[in-house]
Amino acid sequence: MSPLFSPQVNAVLQLAILVLILVSMEFKRRRKHVFHGLVMIVAVVANLLSFGLVMLPSLSQMVIIRTQPFHPISLATLGHSFVGIVAIILGIWLVVVWRLQSDLRNCFRNKKLMRLTIIVWLSSILIGFVLYSQLYLL
Repeated sequence: MSPLFSPQVNAVLQLAILVLILVSMEFKRRRKHVFHGLVMIVAVVANLLSFGLVMLPSLSQMVIIRTQPFHPISLATLGHSFVGIVAIILGIWLVVVWRLQSDLRNCFRNKKLMRLTIIVWLSSILIGFVLYSQLYLL
Protein backbone atom coordinates (compact mmCIF):
# COMPACT_ATOMS: atom_id res chain seq x y z
CA MET A 1 0.00 0.00 0.00
CA SER A 2 1.59 3.27 -1.06
CA PRO A 3 0.83 6.68 0.39
CA LEU A 4 -1.74 8.69 -1.56
CA PHE A 5 0.17 11.89 -0.87
CA SER A 6 3.88 12.57 -0.65
CA PRO A 7 5.67 13.13 2.64
CA GLN A 8 6.16 16.76 1.55
CA VAL A 9 2.39 17.27 1.21
CA ASN A 10 1.96 15.62 4.59
CA ALA A 11 4.54 17.96 6.16
CA VAL A 12 2.54 20.94 4.89
CA LEU A 13 -0.65 19.35 6.22
CA GLN A 14 1.00 18.84 9.62
CA LEU A 15 2.05 22.50 9.66
CA ALA A 16 -1.57 23.43 8.90
CA ILE A 17 -2.72 21.16 11.75
CA LEU A 18 -0.22 22.86 14.07
CA VAL A 19 -1.67 26.24 13.07
CA LEU A 20 -5.18 24.90 13.72
CA ILE A 21 -4.13 23.76 17.20
CA LEU A 22 -2.64 27.17 17.96
CA VAL A 23 -5.73 28.98 16.64
CA SER A 24 -7.92 26.67 18.69
CA MET A 25 -5.89 27.38 21.82
CA GLU A 26 -6.33 31.10 21.20
CA PHE A 27 -10.11 30.62 20.95
CA LYS A 28 -9.98 28.76 24.26
CA ARG A 29 -7.94 31.54 25.83
CA ARG A 30 -10.59 34.04 24.70
CA ARG A 31 -13.28 31.76 26.17
CA LYS A 32 -14.82 31.07 22.76
CA HIS A 33 -15.24 27.41 23.60
CA VAL A 34 -17.56 26.50 20.72
CA PHE A 35 -15.05 27.82 18.16
CA HIS A 36 -12.25 26.08 20.07
CA GLY A 37 -14.14 22.78 19.80
CA LEU A 38 -15.01 23.24 16.13
CA VAL A 39 -11.42 24.01 15.15
CA MET A 40 -10.22 20.99 17.12
CA ILE A 41 -12.70 18.80 15.23
CA VAL A 42 -11.17 20.02 11.96
CA ALA A 43 -7.66 19.36 13.33
CA VAL A 44 -8.57 15.83 14.48
CA VAL A 45 -10.20 14.98 11.12
CA ALA A 46 -7.22 16.40 9.20
CA ASN A 47 -4.85 14.39 11.39
CA LEU A 48 -6.87 11.21 10.80
CA LEU A 49 -6.72 11.79 7.04
CA SER A 50 -2.99 12.44 7.25
CA PHE A 51 -2.49 9.27 9.27
CA GLY A 52 -4.59 7.08 6.98
CA LEU A 53 -3.47 8.47 3.64
CA VAL A 54 0.23 9.08 4.27
CA MET A 55 1.68 7.96 7.58
CA LEU A 56 0.30 4.44 7.91
CA PRO A 57 1.13 3.50 4.29
CA SER A 58 4.62 5.02 4.68
CA LEU A 59 5.19 3.14 7.93
CA SER A 60 4.22 -0.16 6.30
CA GLN A 61 6.84 0.42 3.57
CA MET A 62 9.76 1.25 5.89
CA VAL A 63 12.07 -1.70 5.41
CA ILE A 64 14.56 -0.32 7.92
CA ILE A 65 12.14 -1.02 10.79
CA ARG A 66 12.05 -4.72 9.89
CA THR A 67 15.72 -5.07 9.03
CA GLN A 68 17.30 -2.73 11.60
CA PRO A 69 14.80 -2.26 14.44
CA PHE A 70 17.36 -0.59 16.75
CA HIS A 71 18.56 1.94 14.16
CA PRO A 72 17.93 5.53 15.36
CA ILE A 73 15.52 6.14 12.45
CA SER A 74 13.58 2.98 13.33
CA LEU A 75 13.39 3.94 17.00
CA ALA A 76 12.34 7.50 16.20
CA THR A 77 9.70 6.24 13.77
CA LEU A 78 8.29 3.79 16.28
CA GLY A 79 8.34 6.44 19.01
CA HIS A 80 6.60 8.92 16.74
CA SER A 81 4.05 6.25 15.78
CA PHE A 82 3.27 5.41 19.40
CA VAL A 83 2.97 9.04 20.53
CA GLY A 84 0.95 9.89 17.39
CA ILE A 85 -1.50 7.04 17.91
CA VAL A 86 -2.01 8.09 21.54
CA ALA A 87 -2.65 11.67 20.35
CA ILE A 88 -5.15 10.44 17.75
CA ILE A 89 -7.02 8.30 20.28
CA LEU A 90 -7.14 11.12 22.84
CA GLY A 91 -8.21 13.64 20.20
CA ILE A 92 -11.02 11.44 18.93
CA TRP A 93 -12.16 10.72 22.49
CA LEU A 94 -12.30 14.41 23.40
CA VAL A 95 -14.08 15.42 20.20
CA VAL A 96 -16.69 12.68 20.59
CA VAL A 97 -17.26 13.49 24.26
CA TRP A 98 -17.53 17.21 23.45
CA ARG A 99 -19.96 16.69 20.59
CA LEU A 100 -22.21 14.52 22.78
CA GLN A 101 -22.56 17.27 25.39
CA SER A 102 -25.53 19.60 25.37
CA ASP A 103 -23.96 21.76 28.10
CA LEU A 104 -20.40 22.96 27.54
CA ARG A 105 -19.77 23.22 31.29
CA ASN A 106 -19.40 19.43 31.34
CA CYS A 107 -16.39 19.73 29.04
CA PHE A 108 -14.40 21.44 31.78
CA ARG A 109 -14.23 18.13 33.60
CA ASN A 110 -11.87 16.96 30.85
CA LYS A 111 -9.48 19.90 31.27
CA LYS A 112 -6.55 17.75 32.46
CA LEU A 113 -7.11 15.27 29.65
CA MET A 114 -7.25 18.15 27.15
CA ARG A 115 -3.93 19.48 28.41
CA LEU A 116 -2.37 16.02 28.23
CA THR A 117 -3.71 15.59 24.69
CA ILE A 118 -2.20 18.90 23.54
CA ILE A 119 1.17 17.98 25.06
CA VAL A 120 1.13 14.52 23.43
CA TRP A 121 -0.06 15.91 20.09
CA LEU A 122 2.54 18.67 19.98
CA SER A 123 5.22 16.14 20.98
CA SER A 124 4.14 13.92 18.11
CA ILE A 125 4.29 16.81 15.66
CA LEU A 126 7.75 17.80 16.91
CA ILE A 127 9.08 14.24 16.67
CA GLY A 128 7.48 13.97 13.22
CA PHE A 129 9.21 17.11 11.94
CA VAL A 130 12.57 15.93 13.29
CA LEU A 131 12.04 12.54 11.65
CA TYR A 132 10.92 14.19 8.39
CA SER A 133 14.09 16.32 8.35
CA GLN A 134 16.25 13.23 8.90
CA LEU A 135 14.51 11.25 6.16
CA TYR A 136 13.92 13.89 3.50
CA LEU A 137 16.01 17.02 4.12
CA LEU A 138 19.46 15.77 5.10
